[in-house]
Amino acid sequence: MKFKTFLALVITGGLVLSAVIIGSCVWLLRQPARQDVVSRPVVSQPPALPAPTTTGSLRPVDRDLLEALRRPVTSDRIKDAFPGRPYKITLYCDNPGAGWNRAKIDLNRNNRWDEKITIVNGEPTKRQVASRDDENYDLEYRWRGGQWVAK
Repeated sequence: MKFKTFLALVITGGLVLSAVIIGSCVWLLRQPARQDVVSRPVVSQPPALPAPTTTGSLRPVDRDLLEALRRPVTSDRIKDAFPGRPYKITLYCDNPGAGWNRAKIDLNRNNRWDEKITIVNGEPTKRQVASRDDENYDLEYRWRGGQWVAK
């Protein structure tokens, strides 16, 4: 192969590669923001957590928490009780043989706990909420008659 032919191939290959890279970058910048596998709105803060209504309706996360509390204690922690959900529930057993005694909930899976739940005798008793998604718990609820009531 002559040097001129080799040089032409190298230059042409470099130009094609550059065009592909630039075209890919332009294409990526024009694409709308992709959402996670689980569709949920992209927000800077979690949605406000309304106080439960008097009809006793519970959030899906509350129903899942109650279901998780029925699970037998086989270790000191269940890290993600419902992996397919848009929220993460972690259960803790600090006293072996006494059952679950606390839970933490990350409502938007951003690795910051949004809620701390105190559990006594297999039932939630207190819920502390970080309304600004900063792990500073500024709201508090009590479990009364199967629903959360503001303290």
